[in-house]
Amino acid sequence: MKSCRDHYYVTVIEDLNKGKVIGAATLSVEFKFIRECAKRGRLEDVVVDSSYRGKQLGKFFVDSVDINILLCDIINYISLTVFCRRVDPFKVT
Repeated sequence: MKSCRDHYYVTVIEDLNKGKVIGAATLSVEFKFIRECAKRGRLEDVVVDSSYRGKQLGKFFVDSVDINILLCDIINYISLTVFCRRVDPFKVT
């Protein structure tokens, strides 16, 4: 990731009391050749530590898409998609 600057943006949630990362999500860049190599953002790899599940943290990452859209606008993306293969699904109410 270090060698691919401006291609990956990682958001983490940390339990400050324990000094432990308990969740993460990645916004990655892909280039669309059919759109003259325009950038597209993909929200993927949303994970939450198993001992913190059920606290709506996964939902927080998905709901924070507005922040990711702002980031996409700043770095000139054409679109943002959320990619998810539900391994351990959470409820969205």
